[in-house]
Amino acid sequence: MSRKYAGLIALLVGSELLGMLLGHWFFGLFLKTVPPLALSNFNSGAAHMAFIWYGLGAGLALFVWAFVATLLAPVFRTSTDSRPSRPA
Repeated sequence: MSRKYAGLIALLVGSELLGMLLGHWFFGLFLKTVPPLALSNFNSGAAHMAFIWYGLGAGLALFVWAFVATLLAPVFRTSTDSRPSRPA
């Protein structure tokens, strides 16, 4: 596997992990704000799954955003880049 594909896979896994963490965090905020008498076990479980799915969607959006940024980065580089070129 090339380094490019390994980097893309690592970016995807990291973005989805960050999205799941966001989903868990927002579910914790949901549990703190909703009164316990208004919440049944079914509603709590359904809300938890919904927050996880929304977190996975947010992770996918983060991945696409970062991927587009890596594709557009060479366009914004100047020709007098001060970094040394890597040997092939």
